[in-house]
Amino acid sequence: MATKMNTPQKVNSCLQYIDDRLETTSEQTIQIAEMIIEDIKNLTQAYPEAIRNNELRTHAEKVRDTQMKWVNQLHEIILEQTDRDLNGQVIQALQNFMNTLNKKQLKHLDFDLPAAVHKEKSESEHEYLSKDEIEVLMDSHLKSGHTSSTHH
Repeated sequence: MATKMNTPQKVNSCLQYIDDRLETTSEQTIQIAEMIIEDIKNLTQAYPEAIRNNELRTHAEKVRDTQMKWVNQLHEIILEQTDRDLNGQVIQALQNFMNTLNKKQLKHLDFDLPAAVHKEKSESEHEYLSKDEIEVLMDSHLKSGHTSSTHH
């Protein structure tokens, strides 16, 4: 389905792509929370056996190690959530700007849709991008220009 997208559609596709990535990251946060709950359940269930086997010291060390692991993880989640909230606000502002700009002057401009965004539009499966891949996506239109489709 090689439907030709106009510039406003391409910009909105890029914004939607970023928004979808942020939503996927939220799903990852939920998975981490579920793992924390599972660890707490396992530690709670192991406690009576640790008492019976006189292994409270070992159990307490395991609890402490697990707590420190998740405290660090939760701290990172809080920082990431703050970034996501800011990114969400930026996306909303950009979408608002685009809608206003579209009505006025953007109809005659064009740019190549980054391959990763085009791929994401055509496939519904979720795959996680590394920070490097995200940087490549965001910089691809600056670095390669039109070289991905034609050579001049």
